Amino acid sequence: MKITLKDIAKDTGLSISTVSRALAKSGKISPENVKRVFESAQRLNYPIVSNLAPFELRNSVYIALVTTFHPGEFYASFFNGFSNAAAGSNIHFGLFNVCTKKDCGFRFIESIKKNHFDAAVLFLPGLSKEDYTEILELVGDFPMISAAPIATPVMDSIVFDNYSGGHLIGKHFKERGFKKIGIIQGPSSELETHLRKNGLIDYCEQNGLELVMKYRSDYDISSGKGAYEHYKNLQNKPEAIFACNDALAIGFIHSATRDGVSIPADVAIAGYDDIPICEYQNPTLTSIHTPYEVLGKNILDHLTNQLSNKNSDVTHSGSTKLIPVSLIERESTAKSQLVRALGS
Repeated sequence: MKITLKDIAKDTGLSISTVSRALAKSGKISPENVKRVFESAQRLNYPIVSNLAPFELRNSVYIALVTTFHPGEFYASFFNGFSNAAAGSNIHFGLFNVCTKKDCGFRFIESIKKNHFDAAVLFLPGLSKEDYTEILELVGDFPMISAAPIATPVMDSIVFDNYSGGHLIGKHFKERGFKKIGIIQGPSSELETHLRKNGLIDYCEQNGLELVMKYRSDYDISSGKGAYEHYKNLQNKPEAIFACNDALAIGFIHSATRDGVSIPADVAIAGYDDIPICEYQNPTLTSIHTPYEVLGKNILDHLTNQLSNKNSDVTHSGSTKLIPVSLIERESTAKSQLVRALGS
């Protein structure tokens, strides 16, 4: 037997016009009545469009994770964190690689809403305030959040505490007895680079450590190798180096050890992100641990709250929530103090 609006109206005790407005998500109708109508429609097997149903009644929720890929383990670890955070729920992710140019990337972001996704997470470091403002204008009333820090926030964001990460590295170096410090920075266009750098520099200045090396680069292994060439030619060499991501540290170690430099006896080095290879690198790599699953869980909680209040407009206050990071000590710095003491 074909189920009609009349059957749902009889089941709920509401008028047919109220049932029609609830299913179409149009006109004025209370959230309680919307829920009653959709529960009845599901119970009676009335054909409905899933993404029109209230969040708590949907069989599946689809979230687009939008980023710009680069080679390496970081993006696999990043996505795995979101996947683990959603385990056991009705939430599913689609992972999308876009360019950050307005003519292609922004058009794709606008299309997410039209392609029946319920929400989106943007991890696009390097976008400006104006870029985020334009994206919000394009997507309108659509749940969305940034997982990359924004200098002047207009979109809500949940991000790792990059500044504290740099600060933790400085504290670790001081505890190991190092006084001359170096840094291999990431791209200057990305705010997280400056936050990590500033965290280290501020600690050094406040605690009497001397910053004797700065090297600006991209976030890749070849840039780490270039940083080693820069280090090799310095007269006043650092005793310990903070690489602003693990790929940079790995590239540096690869070139240094092939050149006969001992890590950490000659120079200690620490990275950032704690990707899986840090445990298998020789020597194993000290790194700032960024808990991707915790980040994913917080972002999902934020988005599901917006979805649960779908009858209200999605608004962005530009709020930023910081996820704490920690330092994982391994061989690339942990043995430095002992080796230096024996050699002195």
